[in-house]
Amino acid sequence: MRPSAGHAVTPRPWLVLSAAVMLAACAPRPEAAKPPLYTAREVAAPEEITFLLPGALTTARIFGPANDWTTDRHLVVEYRLPGMRGEPLSPPLDILRAADWVAGFANRHPQARINLLGYSTGAAIAIEAAGRIDDSQRVRVVAISSATPFPGAAMGLVNGVAGIVGSALATGSLDAKTVWEDYFITLYIGSGWRSSPEKRAMAERLRRAFAGQINTPGEGRGRSQSASLLLWTLSREALASRARITFFHGQNDPIFPLPRVRRLATRLNATLCVLPEDGHMPLLSRPDLMERVERVLAGTGGPCG
Repeated sequence: MRPSAGHAVTPRPWLVLSAAVMLAACAPRPEAAKPPLYTAREVAAPEEITFLLPGALTTARIFGPANDWTTDRHLVVEYRLPGMRGEPLSPPLDILRAADWVAGFANRHPQARINLLGYSTGAAIAIEAAGRIDDSQRVRVVAISSATPFPGAAMGLVNGVAGIVGSALATGSLDAKTVWEDYFITLYIGSGWRSSPEKRAMAERLRRAFAGQINTPGEGRGRSQSASLLLWTLSREALASRARITFFHGQNDPIFPLPRVRRLATRLNATLCVLPEDGHMPLLSRPDLMERVERVLAGTGGPCG
């Protein structure tokens, strides 16, 4: 049956999932590349190293104060995704290659305590890197709004497409910038925000606060940063890791739903800290989160900081 005129057509989830799988399967083989790991300054013999691993369309700036943790004994290392902060789009992100780069850097400092701080896609890199670092008991992982293994990211793509279609319908626009800025509100607050007067008012404040600051997946950034994640499954190294892992996850995350993250935390024998009312961007929506993260990494306070 052909859809009647004037009615929006929402992609069937299985079609989007199939497209996601084919996109990942047909992605070009990884090219040789220089590890995109950067430090603000050198630390000769660090006792502690923190890796900042951002998610798609974000940079290490998403971690706020953690960017300034460098001291004479604490080295902070920033990972830059393809297409961000001057990095080329090619080669695209490869989760396991990125994990090897991070682990290789950490293994050059066998006496240092290692912190892996990952957001969304970066959390997947952190989980994989933890199992590749020598003496993984010295490793602490904090995974914020973590991606989940297959079919997690592929289903996340389905959820994202549905959310973007919803934003197009709500705004009455097909302009990519307009639709993406509206969808950013869903990522920030979580699904269902339009039914709450309080959250609609919050949405308007967010539109004003983030005007002109939102990165879009255009110019190939979305594909380059996300294709590898679509077929990601936990490696043997990740499953064998003895790193201490803590998840912080929004109760209303529209991309990676909480039940899937709960199952992932169980598989990894990790602590799960649920953030009530938060969506996919608690680093922006919850001002105290990085203070809690810092306490978790330092081993002070409770299991959720």
